[in-house]
Amino acid sequence: MFADAWPLAVLAILLAWPIPVFLARASWPRRHARAAIALWQAVGIAGGLSLIGAPLAVGVAPLDRHLRTGLFVLWRDAFHLRVPASLGLAQEIALALAAVLTVRLVGVTLLSALRIERDLRRQRDAVDLAAEHADRQLRVLEHAAPAAYCLPGTRPRIVITEGTIAALAPDELEAVLAHERAHARWRHELVVQPFVAWESALPLPPARRATAAVTGLVEMLADDHAARSAGRPALARALVAIGGTAGPVPSQRAGDSPKPGATPTLDRVQRLLRAAAPNLTERLIGPAAWFAAILLVAGPTWYVLR
Repeated sequence: MFADAWPLAVLAILLAWPIPVFLARASWPRRHARAAIALWQAVGIAGGLSLIGAPLAVGVAPLDRHLRTGLFVLWRDAFHLRVPASLGLAQEIALALAAVLTVRLVGVTLLSALRIERDLRRQRDAVDLAAEHADRQLRVLEHAAPAAYCLPGTRPRIVITEGTIAALAPDELEAVLAHERAHARWRHELVVQPFVAWESALPLPPARRATAAVTGLVEMLADDHAARSAGRPALARALVAIGGTAGPVPSQRAGDSPKPGATPTLDRVQRLLRAAAPNLTERLIGPAAWFAAILLVAGPTWYVLR
């Protein structure tokens, strides 16, 4: 019964707790933000599939020794509106658990995305009414406190205050705008939203760590883009002057609004100013992370479909 179930159950446990904790504590993602995000996404995908696949494997075990063919038999009988006679109470409970987990994960993800987009649309509309239109995307709010953030989506808005313009030199302002435009252009909110939903569906410490880690990593991606166009020193000075920029998505709780300073500013400044040429080991970490991400997704997929 457990030939296919126990490896998936072990993988689900590892991906739900110790691996996210270990990955959140690692220092290498600061140098390889894109690869680290891919690995986090693979952890989430493989963890969700394993979490659902383990009870499914238990449920279809009497139908066939392999999960794939067992699911085919179950689907064939369900299509004809009949329950396989070989299924006992334990298998029915396992199948019900798999269904509940599927509905929970998919449903929370969809609802979270809808709530976030609704809130962002309201904020974009409010900003369009209250702020000066500097260009098609840029909005300038009449406020003395320095702040800059992105309201992402299909119609993104880059919002800065008059206090930001007064506090920054031209090259620093250019760096801040480049950072926020990177969020808007590359739709970084779509990277973070699944983790916000994961945290809502499974409100455990590792899920909170994952959301915080990925939010920080997309900030680093935007920092790298801004540094290439405006220079690292200018961006670092701007971060110090205005205390960081907003993340590309609502805060770690689905439905909240973006807030400036969503990630630790000091870490980002140190990353910008202490950048050094990587040694051989550091250069190999990025490809290794990409390879691990591919294995994490491909491994369980092959295991189920073999």
